[in-house]
Amino acid sequence: MQRLGDNLRAFWKRFRPCFRTRTRDTSEQAYWYWRGQLTMEEARNFANIERRLHGGDGQALQQFMSDSPWSQTAVFDQIQDEIGAHPALQHGGLLILDESSDETAGKEQAGAGRQHNGRLGKVELSVTTVGLTYAHPTTGTWALIDGELFLQAAWFTPEYGERRQAVGLPPERTFATKPELGLQMIQRAQAGGLPFELVACDDLYGRSRAFRAALDAAQIQYAAEVPGNTQVYLQCPKVGVPRRRHQHGKTLSRLKVLSRQAPHEVRGLARSGQTTWQRVTVRNTERGELIADFAVRPVWTLTETLQVRREWLVIRRDDDGKLT
Repeated sequence: MQRLGDNLRAFWKRFRPCFRTRTRDTSEQAYWYWRGQLTMEEARNFANIERRLHGGDGQALQQFMSDSPWSQTAVFDQIQDEIGAHPALQHGGLLILDESSDETAGKEQAGAGRQHNGRLGKVELSVTTVGLTYAHPTTGTWALIDGELFLQAAWFTPEYGERRQAVGLPPERTFATKPELGLQMIQRAQAGGLPFELVACDDLYGRSRAFRAALDAAQIQYAAEVPGNTQVYLQCPKVGVPRRRHQHGKTLSRLKVLSRQAPHEVRGLARSGQTTWQRVTVRNTERGELIADFAVRPVWTLTETLQVRREWLVIRRDDDGKLT
């Protein structure tokens, strides 16, 4: 306990350069913000942190978090560098791609719009961030390593021109879907040398065939949930340009599935009597061992451009009948 203060100062010194520019140094505000978050039990807002720890009214912290030009990219880079340099984290790490939404009262906030809010379980005026988290099951390490604000397509229309300027949206920013933002972050982590062995995500990202194909092309192993109506082939389908039916007919150029086999929905395969299940202990919980049935089989899927890809379909069946 006596070393906690010194540990925080040492941690802050490693990250201090992230909060400096050529003309300003706001790193002291970062220290007070972290100290308040770690030592105050409740009401950890800007005003209360600064009033209790620094004798101010919160304006300096508000300015630091809202308007100071320090780079979040530098902070994330430092986090990833420290993970990459840790001997115990060289193997066994995974990346978890997910989103987080916060309800907002005003439409003027960057990224504000009516969209699905997972915390509320409904569509509401919210701001959504796509986040990439590093997790290491053996050591218990868990850290946010990157994040991108999601902006709906409406934010890039002429009607939102003044609003984009008011919130300081960079002019080079263009619309990107959540899977596209997630892929950019994963590729940045890979390019930066972050050691990880797997990317995990839910079906919001897994349903994107382009997203899965891009991970495969980058030789990144992934475990992505997909909707139950996802169509797969049990044998490799033949794809090509159909022959012209008549000698004087129109020359065809678009790719099509030429084989006669029909695709299957994954939920149909899960309920098929031909599926072989194996009982597996998933993990230990406070209530005992968590056990479920698993089925694994190779399948073939098609990208939007009808490229054939081989993937592994993993189906989990819980004791209550829920299928994943």
